[in-house]
Amino acid sequence: MEVRYCSQECQHAVWEEHKFECGKKTAERLERELFACVRERLGREADQYPFENFKGFMKTQAHLLEKRTMQEWMEDWFLYDDMERKTMLRGLFHKNGLKWSVDAYTLYVAWADGREGNRFEKMTAFIKATRRLF
Repeated sequence: MEVRYCSQECQHAVWEEHKFECGKKTAERLERELFACVRERLGREADQYPFENFKGFMKTQAHLLEKRTMQEWMEDWFLYDDMERKTMLRGLFHKNGLKWSVDAYTLYVAWADGREGNRFEKMTAFIKATRRLF
């Protein structure tokens, strides 16, 4: 939304209030553009991967965003679903000579929540930390 002012004085008078709202809208627009770009590059359908779903996911997982870019988060969200995560973890278990179980996955999900890094890094750290358990 574009706003017109009668003078520079009026514009300056409301700038403190306006700049926060304006900055939020600009950031949201840039996130949407990046999201659409990543989705297109990865060949994902717009109706299956709406921006609103990603934003909802980010609200619950925002604490994990540290040390990762928004693009890395988007790519991770687009590329991995729960089944792929299980398959990746199972493969890492077998590669490390460990016996796979559903209990291991449940424990991993609880352990990984709130930890930094991408899923592969977290799974590798989980296997090292729990080698004696499995």
